[in-house]
Amino acid sequence: MSPRLKFFILFVMSFSGFSAAILFFMATDYAKQEKAYFKQYPYMEMAARHNKDSLAPKTIPETPPRTEIIPQVIQIFPAPPRPIPVSTPEEPKPAETFKQIKIISNSLPAEFKKEKMPIVADVSPARKNIPPRETKETPPWRQAAAQGYEAYGRGDHSTAIMHFEQALKFIPEDKPLRLQLAYAYKILGQNDKAAENFKKVIDLDDDSSFPIKREIEQLENRFSISSYAIYRDESSNHRQLSGPDLTQSQAGLEVSYQPEKIGFKGGRKFQIYGRLMSGMTPEKFEPDPDSFQAGIGLRLKPLPDHNLVFSAERLIKIGDFARNDWMLRAGYSRDHGTDYREDKNNWWSYSLYLDAAILTPANPDIYLTAQAISGYNIALSPGLVLQPRMTGLLTWQKDSFQQASLIEAGPGINMRYYFNDSKYEAYRSHIDLTIEYRLKISGNSIGGSGPVVSLVVYF
Repeated sequence: MSPRLKFFILFVMSFSGFSAAILFFMATDYAKQEKAYFKQYPYMEMAARHNKDSLAPKTIPETPPRTEIIPQVIQIFPAPPRPIPVSTPEEPKPAETFKQIKIISNSLPAEFKKEKMPIVADVSPARKNIPPRETKETPPWRQAAAQGYEAYGRGDHSTAIMHFEQALKFIPEDKPLRLQLAYAYKILGQNDKAAENFKKVIDLDDDSSFPIKREIEQLENRFSISSYAIYRDESSNHRQLSGPDLTQSQAGLEVSYQPEKIGFKGGRKFQIYGRLMSGMTPEKFEPDPDSFQAGIGLRLKPLPDHNLVFSAERLIKIGDFARNDWMLRAGYSRDHGTDYREDKNNWWSYSLYLDAAILTPANPDIYLTAQAISGYNIALSPGLVLQPRMTGLLTWQKDSFQQASLIEAGPGINMRYYFNDSKYEAYRSHIDLTIEYRLKISGNSIGGSGPVVSLVVYF
């Protein structure tokens, strides 16, 4: 890669990193409050900050206190007016009440005097002749719903489903109850019934939230295909050096299948997958035939609430530099905000990924990877998201020949386009284009700082 192109990429990355830092700061609550305050009281605030100016009076008027700030709105509550005393007439005494009733009675026409006047004592609530107030019985659907929520809370999801189904016979259009039923079916692994009830929730409300559509997509999408290509700066000078190499360009393709009965149960997953990988010829960015490596394996996610994945894979040799071997692998990831958001135009996201692999268990080769990404997502249009980001990566491997390590970090820009959605399913596919500039921090791997370009297609 020419020095001019390297300089241009470094300039773009530096400018993007600075812009991302400004965006990060402006998105904080502190920046929003300062912006709103200056907009409301600009001259008072500047006078208060420059109170040492010789032209300013010795006593500066106190600036109005800051009030609670809701985004883009400053609410100022004036002091309430003083209450005006109002005199209320005293209540008449019981004796006067009876006297007034008597006077009114004497002034009535003769035909009205035949009717008996009501006696005050007769209308007392303590009268024993008044029948008790009738109370309405609790509707049967409400009793069934309450019993269902109680059973769900104690983990008895089968009983909860029975009561929810009974309640929905009376109120089939109750959205929260239908949604709770769908999650109960999902926990028990009855995916077809769970997806059916999730779809009924969407039928009840066309503007249902994006997570419900994502639930349906995960329950019904059994096949997935992904491919990737990663380009790294590989000058001939680096390749002439002897030593371990963790910066080689590479590409790969993976196909996975999730069995219908055991593939997805209560947040747990089981997959069968096959993949093909290869390194790239230096400075040509085309597959190296000697590096072609295939593999087929099983992948299991045993915990419903944690993305801990175990896999066992049989490596199949294709190229001369490939190998026939077994690989055991464990990976864990934690993320927030990495999926598409229909309810926001911008949001923060982060992801942490840890991976450990062992080849040839009898005489193991060990591979360890840790990666952290944090970025600010900006929705440019429906399905199109731009993300300035920072990436940190640690790679360590040990085999029978040598030991290699590399620690690097740097700014970058990611552009992701989501597509392939429907009325009931969220986006099933996306295309990722990422441009980064990695700075080598430590490690004995050959290769230094430089640009990294990656393209990922998931379907």
